[in-house]
Amino acid sequence: MGPDPLYQNVWESFQSWALPSSTLWRPPTDVYETRDALIVMVELAGVSEDDIQVTLFNDLLVVEGERPQPPFTPVEMHSCHQLGIKYGMFRSEIHLPALVDQTGVRADYTAGILRIVLPKTE
Repeated sequence: MGPDPLYQNVWESFQSWALPSSTLWRPPTDVYETRDALIVMVELAGVSEDDIQVTLFNDLLVVEGERPQPPFTPVEMHSCHQLGIKYGMFRSEIHLPALVDQTGVRADYTAGILRIVLPKTE
């Protein structure tokens, strides 16, 4: 006897949306400006700080990395009711609306939120 068709369809739907693939996803990102700096906040719940890379080009900030797949197998998933969390490789490209002082950039990662402060040049 083969696999239950309903279970097969649920798992295939889950795989196509949530499991790592060649498609990058973009995490929720806020960008705002103060008098002296640009502030970028990126929501990365479940991502280890070691799995985040931040690169600053002239007017482009790139935040990339990977959120690992949760530690369960298809056998453990009896049914699926809602899927909203993306897993796998992510990349966010933020075009900066002002020139920044690259030597003064600082970042912190607390409670799943990456906060990057980019001081504006005079």
